[in-house]
Amino acid sequence: MATDYRFPTWFWDEDTTDEDRHIWMTQERCKRQAMRQNTPWARAVKKQIKRQQRRLEARPDTVSVANYR
Repeated sequence: MATDYRFPTWFWDEDTTDEDRHIWMTQERCKRQAMRQNTPWARAVKKQIKRQQRRLEARPDTVSVANYR
């Protein structure tokens, strides 16, 4: 079955119950719906992602700081 979900490593473990899988899938669907509907939660997540990207770009090994000293 083709899917665009990125399942966690524990998802197919023998220890994982159907209820655990159900809870994870429900939470994932809710997150995706919230992102599509541009909810306050989605805006906060997008802001956090942008901030992480800026921080990665600003790391000393990715940006020359010679001009700023």
